[in-house]
Amino acid sequence: MMIGQLAASTGLSVRTLRFYADAGVLPAQGRTTSGYRLFGPDAVARARLIRTLRELGVGLDDIRRVLGAEASLTEVAAEHVRALDAQIRVLRLQRAVLRAFIGSTDPEELRRMTDLTNLTAAQRRQIVDDYLDAVFGDSPSVVADKLAMGAPELPDDPTPDQVAAWVEIAKLLRDPDFVATSRRMAERARAEGPEPDVAQFEVGKAVGELASPAARAGVDPASPDALAIVERLEALGPTPSEDRTCIADRIEAFTDRRVGRYWTLVGIINGWTPNQAPDDIIDTWEWYARALRAHP
Repeated sequence: MMIGQLAASTGLSVRTLRFYADAGVLPAQGRTTSGYRLFGPDAVARARLIRTLRELGVGLDDIRRVLGAEASLTEVAAEHVRALDAQIRVLRLQRAVLRAFIGSTDPEELRRMTDLTNLTAAQRRQIVDDYLDAVFGDSPSVVADKLAMGAPELPDDPTPDQVAAWVEIAKLLRDPDFVATSRRMAERARAEGPEPDVAQFEVGKAVGELASPAARAGVDPASPDALAIVERLEALGPTPSEDRTCIADRIEAFTDRRVGRYWTLVGIINGWTPNQAPDDIIDTWEWYARALRAHP
C-alpha cells in the first residue's frame, strides 16, 4: 500500500509516517516507479504499535530495539516504567520545593532548597554520617547509634514542610558551632562513664511529671514550692554523690535547644507523632537546673 492508504488505515498523518520511515522504525518495502514508498501488509500493525509507544513516551531508539527483536516489548516497558518513576520523583521534589519557597523573596533560599533536595538519598545520608563522624569519631556511643537509627529519610513525595525541614537539618548539621557543641556533649558523656542505672531513668521520668507543670505554670525556681519538687525528685533516686550545683552543671551541659530542634525536624520528615514537644522538654530541664542552683 502507498503512504496515503497507510495513513487512512492508521489515523496517522502522512507527515508522521514519513518521519517514522525516515527514522528507520517503519521501513518501506519498496517504491513505485514514481518514487513513492510502498508498505507491506504488516505496516498497519507496526505503525499502530509505534504510535502507542510514542504516546507512552517511549523513545525511537527503544522502539527500534523492539521492532528489531533486540529487546522484548516487556523489557522496554519495564525500563520505561523505571525511567518514569525517576522522573516522577524529580517532579514531586520540584513541586514540593516550589511550594515550600512560596512566600519567600530570597532567591538564594530557592537555590539552597533545590541543591539539597536534588541530592540522592545516599548523599543526604552522607550529611548525617559526616556529622556523626565529626562528633563521635570511631568511639562507640549509644547517642550516635540513636542518631544513626533515627536519621531523616526524605520521602519520594515530600510535603513542603518536609522539604523545609530537610533544608534546615542540613544547615544545622553543617554548622561548625553546632558540631563543636555536640562534640563537647559527646566528650563529657564519655568522660562520665557508663550509662546511668534504672533508678536514674525513673528520676528523669519524674522530672517530666513534676517539674514540667511547674515550668509551664511559671513557678519561681527559687521558691519553696520549687524546693519541694527538688526534694521529692531526690527522694526517688539514689543518695546524690554530688551537690545540686554539679547536677545543674550536667543538665545544662546536655541541654541545647538546637538538639531539640533537630529531633523536631526529623519527626516532621519521618512522619513521627511526638509525645511531647522538644522545647517543652528543654523548658522543663532548664527550670529544674535553675531550681537546683537556687537551693544548693
